[in-house]
Amino acid sequence: DRVDRLGYFKDVKIETPEVPNTSDQVDINMEVTEKPTGNIQVGAGFSQTDKLSLSGSIQQQNAFGSGNTIGLDINTSSYSRVVALSQTNPYFTDDGISRTYDVYYRTVRPSQYTTGDYKVRTIGSDIKFGVPFSELDTVFFGVGIENTNVQADASSPLLYQQYVTDFGNGQLINSGLGYNVLANPASATTNSFPLTAAWQRDSRDSALVPTNGRYQRATLEVSAVGTLRYYRASYQHQYFKPLFSNAVTLAMNGEIDYGRGMGGKPYPVFKNYYAGGIGTVRGFEGSTLGVG
Repeated sequence: DRVDRLGYFKDVKIETPEVPNTSDQVDINMEVTEKPTGNIQVGAGFSQTDKLSLSGSIQQQNAFGSGNTIGLDINTSSYSRVVALSQTNPYFTDDGISRTYDVYYRTVRPSQYTTGDYKVRTIGSDIKFGVPFSELDTVFFGVGIENTNVQADASSPLLYQQYVTDFGNGQLINSGLGYNVLANPASATTNSFPLTAAWQRDSRDSALVPTNGRYQRATLEVSAVGTLRYYRASYQHQYFKPLFSNAVTLAMNGEIDYGRGMGGKPYPVFKNYYAGGIGTVRGFEGSTLGVG
């Protein structure tokens, strides 16, 4: 299982023949078949939430024979664009500690289910380390830097208007409707230095198509310096169990999230949690559940 999880081989076989002239020893012979570790994907899709979306990625799991993974992902739709470059060394130390670098550029506009217009642009990078504590448990530590620009006007959701007023050049005036609105289009540019810590336990029989086992992950993100000061925490639990002689799989997924501002600073609106749609709460359109 450990060799198979490396991702470098498409077939792993182990034989344990007895050592000649002994009664309590065996040889362990492992036969592996390497697989191509480079991957190029190009895709297009359509959904009610994102409309037409295009995506492409290039990933090399064993770059230059080093065992490192290098990846470039590009995703674009009517409401968001993401360009991300990452590099992972799964065995940064002999003890199995991993190291990952990420650099990303992301823009987000409101979906058709959100009233008003706004734009959020984020440029950031981070470094993360994964420390294995057991066969199933891994603890992650990381530090990052993010530069975020938010643009809003009088038609934007009130939380975004308040955000560019608190952190940018926005000025609120009385709308005559019982609430204040922006006098002119405004923007706010902020910097944050989030620290992250996470714990993960994975006993699933497959990371791609699990049929048995559990997956748990708890994450804490804290930004105590910079323009933004906040913390946010999340816990996810997935459960898989085969039924009817493995004919079907029972799958359950739950998640709890919480965030709050620190040091008298308001919680950044673009860090809000939203739910709705496939993968979260069915019966609701994507990202229609939450504070907007």
